[in-house]
Amino acid sequence: MALLPRESSRARASSDRSAGGWWTSAAHVGMLACIGTYAVGQVLYLSPFVQETAATVVCGWFGTSVGRDANGVLTFDGGHLEMMRPTFFVLGAVAPLLGSLVLFELARDHAPRRSASRVALAVSAFLRRKPRVLGRLSPVGYGELLFHTALLGGNVALVGYGYGYMRQYLPRPGEPFTFDTVLELLGTLLGYSCVFNMAFLFLPCTRNCAWMDFLHIPYAHGVKYHRWLGVWTLATGVGHAAPFYWLWQRQGVLWAKALPCFDCALDYNSPGFAAWFNVFGELSLAFLLVVGATSVPWVRRTLFETFYYTHHLYLLGVFFAVMHWVTIIWWLLPTLALYFVSRCVSTWNAARPVRVLAFAVLPDGILKVVLARAPGADGAFALGQFVYLNVPAVSRLQWHAFTIASAPSASPATFTVLLKALGDWTQELVALAQRSFDNGDSGDSTSDSALPVVLVDGFYGASLQSYEDFPVLCLVGGGIGATPLFAILEDMAAKLAAGGALTQRVYVVFAFRELSLLEEIHPVLAALRESDPRGEFISLHVFLTRHPQAAVLAQRVDYARFTVAAAGAQQQQTPPSETPTAAPFSPPLRSRTSRIAVYALLLSLNSLAVFWLEFGGGRLMQSGTQWWPLENFVEAATLFVFPVLVFAALAVEARWKAAARGGGASNERTHRSRAEIQSYSSIQHGAASGGDEGPAVAQRQFHSPDVVVAGDLLGEYGVAVGERPDMKRILTQVHAEFSAAQRDRAASASFLAGERIGVFISGPAALKSATEHAVAELGARCFDIHAEEFEL
Repeated sequence: MALLPRESSRARASSDRSAGGWWTSAAHVGMLACIGTYAVGQVLYLSPFVQETAATVVCGWFGTSVGRDANGVLTFDGGHLEMMRPTFFVLGAVAPLLGSLVLFELARDHAPRRSASRVALAVSAFLRRKPRVLGRLSPVGYGELLFHTALLGGNVALVGYGYGYMRQYLPRPGEPFTFDTVLELLGTLLGYSCVFNMAFLFLPCTRNCAWMDFLHIPYAHGVKYHRWLGVWTLATGVGHAAPFYWLWQRQGVLWAKALPCFDCALDYNSPGFAAWFNVFGELSLAFLLVVGATSVPWVRRTLFETFYYTHHLYLLGVFFAVMHWVTIIWWLLPTLALYFVSRCVSTWNAARPVRVLAFAVLPDGILKVVLARAPGADGAFALGQFVYLNVPAVSRLQWHAFTIASAPSASPATFTVLLKALGDWTQELVALAQRSFDNGDSGDSTSDSALPVVLVDGFYGASLQSYEDFPVLCLVGGGIGATPLFAILEDMAAKLAAGGALTQRVYVVFAFRELSLLEEIHPVLAALRESDPRGEFISLHVFLTRHPQAAVLAQRVDYARFTVAAAGAQQQQTPPSETPTAAPFSPPLRSRTSRIAVYALLLSLNSLAVFWLEFGGGRLMQSGTQWWPLENFVEAATLFVFPVLVFAALAVEARWKAAARGGGASNERTHRSRAEIQSYSSIQHGAASGGDEGPAVAQRQFHSPDVVVAGDLLGEYGVAVGERPDMKRILTQVHAEFSAAQRDRAASASFLAGERIGVFISGPAALKSATEHAVAELGARCFDIHAEEFEL
């Protein structure tokens, strides 16, 4: 089938280009410059350029005269030489990071759907592609290979510069170059390498990180980069310590150097300085090794609380790293401050329960949770984002990530999560919901005491709204992991209900074990089919991988739960009196101004504090160098004390919002009545437009006369029972239609160069692998794969 010209997409692309204009392009270039400056600055710190040319300029600012001795080595006299390092890192790390954050926030308003340009999106599509190596598909994509190559290159370059720098001081004057010199050089250089890796360690795990969003790297993928950086950090950290232990063993001073000395002087010229300097480093490495050992996949999956508790030891690892070598603070401060902002926001989110509108157990151990969110921008989320849920009745510690299964355009005041009883936590949660239903009045699970307290942290992750940019779209989902694709389908249905038209060729490939999942999205599929009765735009391929029992097939479809008015009004939560009042979810820092203010406040004040503490060789060491542990302690403490300012800013913002709302009680009642009529399947055929906040929900009960029992769904959607999707066959058909359409349109004005088939995959690893192999065989250049990750 030939594709229709995508005039709307071309018009939208033109509109996107004109909306931001030169400013958006300039902001993107500025962001790349800031990111490059930060990254290169970490590498060049020990380079001759910084240590000689830049140092000469900076030292002049602080009254230090620079010269050279008879051997050509730089000499410094007078002034405040100690301020060279802080000045370099403020200009080469703090300022570029803050500048990139400001530019990102400013550009976000001009590109609301995404902050990356069309060129950046094309590059990101290439980076997600997996190459073939020796005839086999690589387990990692070009982007991951580039990441490891860049990280290796950065470490090698830093070590190379560090070798040239350290050779000025090793071997010491009058000493020969021996194997001991080699060990000392190796240990020192790997220490620099370890700190270099730590400078990037916290960025990928920062939720809603501007850099990750700009580079089009989803948070789940960012966590993977964080794990790899952690491996690099631990490897170079061990490599930093091991040569020194070997050296001390050869010199016969191992215990004197590696153990604390409690009756020694601490000034720089005393043995106590070297002993405690080393002990602080050993403590830092020990804590980080425990974090690494308990972060392996097996521990995360089977001993989650062990992983959760021990992962917080990174705080002590960072603290003792600064106690070990205080200059480390400048490598860590920029990215750690940004990470602490996200952690403060998460903690703030978790302080108040969220109003639960529905908490229903579906067949096959599936739980459907509908939660209220604030109207408008305060509660807005992007298509395909996820949230963390915590149910104190199950576990006060465990937070689990779930993709939002509903579209913001379809549910203006709610969002829905679908989960299945797979692990211990989800099994206990489903069991709790079942007990609540069994103990409810007259079998009703909607009594006040039946609904548990639910805490929410979100919204996180990249938007899937880019699905609209592809002339051919292929949605590949499996099991409960297909929930992000449910949201895409609901977004399509919402736009159609608002008077939109289909302009894409869409292939939907779903593989389920549970017939109840197909029943759950039945209203959305029915709405799409009503808009495309001849299947010109949407092709549905549904596979039920196991044969359902006769009792399951004979079970009547529960149309009552699709009645949105009943679903909301009857399942409203009134939390127990001993808990804080539940409210619609409203994450803080939603405005551009508030985010810029918080970033600038924390980065600038923390940097100024450390800058001030280091002036004059250390404010707390004016009476002697024996006070260096106290100096290092105070500087390290600033990393953890200044983030308290973020909580203060969040409290101010909350009070300002409460004052701005004015008639809080009446507004709350209005929002409450609107929230109570929302549910996941709120877009049904026959719905009318709902104004600015999206299509209105249907006011009549959804009912499909041809589908009475669950077994009727098999015939309604042509479900292949007992089979799995043949992705090679399906994608071959998709590719053939796409290629034919491209040839037909090549000479027409509707042709857009660089168009690809958008493939969105979410489901089991086997389904992802089958899809990726099929794409590789057909020619990866024609495809743009977006694979959802669930390993957080």
